[in-house]
Amino acid sequence: MAQTEIHIIQGPSAAACLRQGAGVDPESLLINYDILSCGPLRPLGSLDDWKRLRQDYLTWLSGDAQTFTFSDQDRDLLSNPEVLQRARQITLWIGTGLAEQLLLLWVIEFLKYLATDLAKFRVVQFNRQGNAETVGLGVLDPSQFGQHPDPLTLDDIAVREAATAWVGVTAPEPAALLTFLAAERQSLPLLQRSLVGLLHRYPDSTSGLNAWEYQLLRYTQDVGPKAIRVIGHTMAHDMDFPDWVGDDYLFQRLRRLGDPMLNRPLVTLAGDTNTMRGTEVHLTQEGVDVLAGKANFVVWNGIDDWVGGVHLNSQTDHVWFHNDGTLVRR
Repeated sequence: MAQTEIHIIQGPSAAACLRQGAGVDPESLLINYDILSCGPLRPLGSLDDWKRLRQDYLTWLSGDAQTFTFSDQDRDLLSNPEVLQRARQITLWIGTGLAEQLLLLWVIEFLKYLATDLAKFRVVQFNRQGNAETVGLGVLDPSQFGQHPDPLTLDDIAVREAATAWVGVTAPEPAALLTFLAAERQSLPLLQRSLVGLLHRYPDSTSGLNAWEYQLLRYTQDVGPKAIRVIGHTMAHDMDFPDWVGDDYLFQRLRRLGDPMLNRPLVTLAGDTNTMRGTEVHLTQEGVDVLAGKANFVVWNGIDDWVGGVHLNSQTDHVWFHNDGTLVRR
């Protein structure tokens, strides 16, 4: 039996508010549990391969001994493709931020993979609530969902732009993404703006840190030594681009900066370093030097990291730095 309408949203918290505020039936709701702005992204050739790629990353990110699996999550998007195939209408709810604009690209790719007619796909795009930009829908309360913008149907131009953007995001080198960002786009202006955030995930040409890592180091100096306090201030920091990451991502980044296997760690970690609440963090002299613009983390320690489809790896000389709004090869 076909569902009249299926709703897709990022995360269980926003899903609960959507159910309450907009009166969405729980059986008509699918939830994306994956923050697509973090970790490796590849073209969707096989759903099983995609699940393995992202589940491995999310398991590592959580630091949990238990393997993360999408099928264990309630009303998970990836685990219910038949629900989308049966739907008469599919509505995606998103904010302006990088993770949720990437979800737009991913859902379009997923629906094409499932041979689902995109004519039945539409988007509820939040932009601002009062003076605040709606980077992620998790910040909204139920009443704001009840006053949602009208759903929009994507035309063929928008669908093609989304496909071009996805190719750029998942490409093994950043040239296609830079080309997409440089062109004039009219159909999906919030998408192009949000994807600039991916450039800030690359190491800065001066510090060798991405934008989030730099703020972690800064707040270690300003409000440390409690790691949870450092992470809280970093999450609340008002970036110049629409982006949001979870505390798990920031904790793993902090641990990376203090990895004792590095040639020159920027911080030292003490206490119960398996938990945010139990960890204390202190700047090393190297961390002070990087904050002062006197040294580069990647030059000292190398890099092994992912930004979308790009594997940054010093061992293979596959390294780009963010410099003045673009990317430069080392």
